[in-house]
Amino acid sequence: MSPTTLRPGARALGALLLSAALVGAPAVAHADDASPSPSATATSSPSATTTPDASASPSPSETAEPSPSATATAEPSPSATTPASPKPSASPTDEAPTGLVPGGDARRYGVAAAQGPATSTNPVLVGANYLEEQLRDGGHHFSVDVAGTLYADYGVTADAVLALAAAGTGQDEATLATQYLADNVKNYASYDDGDPTTVDDVYAGSVAKLLNVAVAQGVDPTAFGGWDLVDTLEGLENAQGRFADQSPWGDYSNVFGQSFALIGLHRAGATVSADARAYLLAQQCPGGGFALDMTDAGCTDAANADPDATAMAVQALVAVGGASSAVSDALDYLAGRQNADGAVGGAGPTAAVNANSTGLAGQAFLAGGRSAQARAAVGYLTGLQYGCTFPTALRGGIAYDQAAYDAQRTAGQDATPGDQDRRSTSQALLALAGTPLGSVTARGADAEAPDLACASASPTASPSGSATSTSAPTSTGGSTSDPTGTAGSGGGSTTDPVAAGPTGSLAQTGSEPLVPVLVGLVLLVLGGVAVALSRGRRGAHA
Repeated sequence: MSPTTLRPGARALGALLLSAALVGAPAVAHADDASPSPSATATSSPSATTTPDASASPSPSETAEPSPSATATAEPSPSATTPASPKPSASPTDEAPTGLVPGGDARRYGVAAAQGPATSTNPVLVGANYLEEQLRDGGHHFSVDVAGTLYADYGVTADAVLALAAAGTGQDEATLATQYLADNVKNYASYDDGDPTTVDDVYAGSVAKLLNVAVAQGVDPTAFGGWDLVDTLEGLENAQGRFADQSPWGDYSNVFGQSFALIGLHRAGATVSADARAYLLAQQCPGGGFALDMTDAGCTDAANADPDATAMAVQALVAVGGASSAVSDALDYLAGRQNADGAVGGAGPTAAVNANSTGLAGQAFLAGGRSAQARAAVGYLTGLQYGCTFPTALRGGIAYDQAAYDAQRTAGQDATPGDQDRRSTSQALLALAGTPLGSVTARGADAEAPDLACASASPTASPSGSATSTSAPTSTGGSTSDPTGTAGSGGGSTTDPVAAGPTGSLAQTGSEPLVPVLVGLVLLVLGGVAVALSRGRRGAHA
């Protein structure tokens, strides 16, 4: 019988059911994208309950700075409403500076941000989510446990703010963390012994890092928490061009602080002196690497070269320009230290390959236009990123090295975030995002970083008739903010990948296709029943 002979009502019912079967499956699959990630329910507070891994290597930027926080946490922070004082002229470079220079009043510590996606599989965005959640759980900053007592870790908090800005997301939390740094600028960058007859200590590396945070976050660097970071840093430059600590305990400034200073002053629109640039160049050793510890005589022994310091110096010299030959030699040195899998090690106790050193090297490769080496670094870093098989609080974080990754995997659901993970993720994220320090900005960032989109369990029929649970793997697209195409290009771990792949399909949403297929089959059967009934009625009335 031709379909045209069916009764109109039966034809309409059959068409409706068939249409529903055709469009139902995509609609059900798409709905899974809107489901919240389990990480939104995380309640752990790692900063309050977790001590750093005993094997954790401190962030290179922190090994370069004194840590006044252990002795200055009781110091009241300057009020955000400190009245503006007349700005004194910058101290001559051959005279001792007079401490932190009062600035104006800043009440904005970030940029206006739009809401971003709720979930993602992009390694850059979910890495930012890890840092965002860790900052939030720690009261908008990180802490370090010293003999059972927690101390604010201002330096790594600043690293995390720069990482969020580079990732282009998490701006709401980055703003609160920046405000925390501004409220505690004196605790981090200075030490007040309470004696009005002595000059407060001022630490060049701390001031320089805060200057970079201020510029990245769109804050007036001459009024950061009531202090003028530009004038203060310029006042710490000595006659030789070195940005030196002002402290009776000694000068611990080094290539990290010198590099942060050049980048920060340049980006703030201040003049970078020829002496300061030349002093950094003098620290380049034979063979192209840079020494970490600075001397007026410069580096004369290739054995003193440090990959982490070299990566920082490259970024500074690229930012201020005019040292192409030195930059090329330094990049060749770093490329020679890179393994086939993209990993780079540091020096001394951090000589083995690790995420911190690889992240810094990746930033240098990006700044110097070495895209192949930058992609290789990203491949190593994505292989250390915690994915969906790890506890919610770990997801998106990047392990310090393969041993640390394996240890967390062995711990299973008992694995918890630690100081080591926060440090390595903060360093690695700039390389993943394709953003060297000289171009980090929060402009255009999203308000909240997305949770890692993991497959949700769905029941399937087993041969015995009992229900079993299955889940689909997560895969990852590259960073949309990566101009060189390096982000997310690595292979990832074979046991728990947050791996590169196309976006928009069922595999990326985490939807299980069996449910919509069964719905479609049911609707098709109902449509067939409707047709059969129509035929029966037709035969009865013929």
